Amino acid sequence: MQDYLQKFKSFLDRTDKSNEEDILEKKNIIFNCSSVTPEEAIRACGRLLLESGCIDEGYIKAMIKRDKSNSVAVGSHVAIPHGDYEARRFVKKTGIAVLTYPDGINWNGEEVRLVIGIASKDEEHLDILKRVATIAVDEKAVDQLVDSTDLNTLYTCLNALETTKVSRPLLEKKNIILNCRFATPEEAIRSCGQLMVESGYVSKGYIRDMLERNADFSVAIGSHVAIPHGTAESQEFIKRTGLVVMTCSDGIQWDGKLVRLVIGIASKGDQHLDILKRIADMVQTEEDTDALVEHATAEELYRKLNGLI
Repeated sequence: MQDYLQKFKSFLDRTDKSNEEDILEKKNIIFNCSSVTPEEAIRACGRLLLESGCIDEGYIKAMIKRDKSNSVAVGSHVAIPHGDYEARRFVKKTGIAVLTYPDGINWNGEEVRLVIGIASKDEEHLDILKRVATIAVDEKAVDQLVDSTDLNTLYTCLNALETTKVSRPLLEKKNIILNCRFATPEEAIRSCGQLMVESGYVSKGYIRDMLERNADFSVAIGSHVAIPHGTAESQEFIKRTGLVVMTCSDGIQWDGKLVRLVIGIASKGDQHLDILKRIADMVQTEEDTDALVEHATAEELYRKLNGLI
């Protein structure tokens, strides 16, 4: 299986971002905070930025002062605490801290549920504001982020790993189908592809490419797993990155291998690298896969493949 994943990585590889520093670390995303005052929320953001080595303590005072002079509540249930131009002397490196407040904060007359603290050097704040605008397009989109407590979505979007709007997780619960029965690999691939089309991940041409990909080089990767996907030329059919998952208790004979877990992949840009890592971590052996197929709930599969556990 590991050999196959390495081949698949090389086959689809794009620009490697592994050497770039994320502006948002997962430890700086805090969900389900209790409602507080705006100043307390700003201080909480500031402490995260301070502990991460992004700022000196003077920046926290500058953030509070900035909000008092001109509210940082920007609408759509979002606030973006930050310092002014002069406060950049307190910034050591660019970074973000994110806190969610499900019950909301009364922030100068506006309801705020998502607080994104920003520390930026030079002109990097322009790129950060673009990323924030991507997820804060309206109250409904922000509320989905807050209520879903989806670490991966916030992390991915604010680090610009996917430049399009990310308002839904990589794997949606409706796309997890348990106890399927398929007579042939082609039937399983077509079922995966149809779910992808219905979810808006791909157009119908992608299903044909998935079938061709399997015919050229089997997507049964060992460990009782198959990962139907398109070719390097399939990008034109992909609208956004997403997964579908189907378990098959009785198994499928797939090019001489037994398959019990089918994970359909549609991947834009570099996100296939993260997807492959999650799959490899989750099903390293046949026993791992069998345990998932026989015992895992849809909720567990959802959380594992969305990077929540």
